Amino acid sequence: MGWLFTRQASEGTEAGHCGICRHFRNDPAYLEAVLKGLTSFSSAYASVRGNDGLCTRHDRYLGPGFYCADYSPAEGS
Repeated sequence: MGWLFTRQASEGTEAGHCGICRHFRNDPAYLEAVLKGLTSFSSAYASVRGNDGLCTRHDRYLGPGFYCADYSPAEGS
């Protein structure tokens, strides 16, 4: 395992976190399409999900405040 997800060192820091990475997807429709069975528990539109999403590079479900060495800025960031 050559990568590790970690929380940002200081809250509010925008540089390099998953929430603005090109590999991070948190659109509810996308999550319901790729996470089969999610709707049997609830919905990706539920408020308890917050802004959590899927890292398409590492196939991990996580929060937007994490970061890793493979960060790549999303277009428009």
